[in-house]
Amino acid sequence: MNSISIISTKSIRIAASFLMATILFVGIAATASADTFYVSNSGNDFRDRATATNRNTPWKTIQRALNSAFPSDTVVVLRGTYYGHVRFPRSGRSGAPITLTTENRDDVQIIGSFLGEDISHIVVQGFDLSNRRTDGPTSKGISFNRTHHVTIRDNRVHDCRGGGISVDQSDWILIEWNIVHHNAFWDPGQHSGISVYQAQHRAEDSGAFGIIIRNNTCFANENKVNNVLFNRPTDGNGIAVDDSMNLDPSGNGVTYNRRTLVTNNFSYLNGGQGIHCYQSANVFVRNNTTYKNLRSFDFGGEVSISSSANCFVYNNVLFARDGKNVSLQFDSSNIWWDYNTLFNGPVFQANNGPNTTYSQPFLQPGTLRLRSRSPARDNGLTHTGLFPLDVDGQSRIVNGRIDRGAKEYSPSVDF
Repeated sequence: MNSISIISTKSIRIAASFLMATILFVGIAATASADTFYVSNSGNDFRDRATATNRNTPWKTIQRALNSAFPSDTVVVLRGTYYGHVRFPRSGRSGAPITLTTENRDDVQIIGSFLGEDISHIVVQGFDLSNRRTDGPTSKGISFNRTHHVTIRDNRVHDCRGGGISVDQSDWILIEWNIVHHNAFWDPGQHSGISVYQAQHRAEDSGAFGIIIRNNTCFANENKVNNVLFNRPTDGNGIAVDDSMNLDPSGNGVTYNRRTLVTNNFSYLNGGQGIHCYQSANVFVRNNTTYKNLRSFDFGGEVSISSSANCFVYNNVLFARDGKNVSLQFDSSNIWWDYNTLFNGPVFQANNGPNTTYSQPFLQPGTLRLRSRSPARDNGLTHTGLFPLDVDGQSRIVNGRIDRGAKEYSPSVDF
């Protein structure tokens, strides 16, 4: 496990930092008149707005800064450890989000949670966040409810009693470049690493996908207490797309009418499934790598599609744990499986297409890197609308061809 963690988390941090530098430069240029506020453990919450825009005279708490931030404003949290549960009190607006960020993710630790409800146009990026106390509340790490146009980017979310990153009843969501691990252990409510629950129409936009989960690494998320309804764990998935049909009583009864994209993610050694799609429609699961999930229970797959409709599963590399399903389809309709590379497990009702390959794809098991003669190399379905970078920040298409899985082949590691 350690070899996988070291390779993937280090490379993503480098790739995400490069990407974020570009995004922040563009954002600053576009909103030069916006205010930037600073927060430091040595700060003072009684300072006025103008004073807190100076890095040398910051506010003391993140909540004080967010209470004062308006559309286009940025809150920068400086080096230190911060305790408590922080709530976003207001929305940004289109083209002018409220941004909460750090100068360096490795310098800032949050022991608590971030929560936003009934708001929009928010960016959260660059935090190391946990709430690891076993006697504390069953807190999720970063959660947004009934929101739209929210970006959660380049965070490390770990050791949270509830789920890592959770978005409920929301629309136009981007979750990217996060590292999410060791969450959901002790909450009997059963959560996962990254989950999107009951997506709902909340705003207009012209994007191709209303929900995007891309270029994340999810590992070692697991339920270690039972779901009281089933007397066993039921979740602890790496990534879950849950009830976008809104069939559960808490939903609005309306199937989410936009597409959901799960792409370029690593998901491995989780207690539940690598990627789980339940009671959901119009979901695209493509170019992900999953490895030896299903540590907690038997029913499921590295990728599973259950009680769902109109889902497309392609260009993935799925490596099963011994005796566990590599792919699963259950009680679902109009599901297309093809151009996947599968290894080491049975298939449960998934009708894999003619371009499916069955072979060990990696340089060596545990590295999640393709070998030079891997059946996944240059063998994916090339299509329009690709995100240009793989999970490590390298070019997604080389010589006009795309590999299967989250990571393009790199000859530098093939020896």
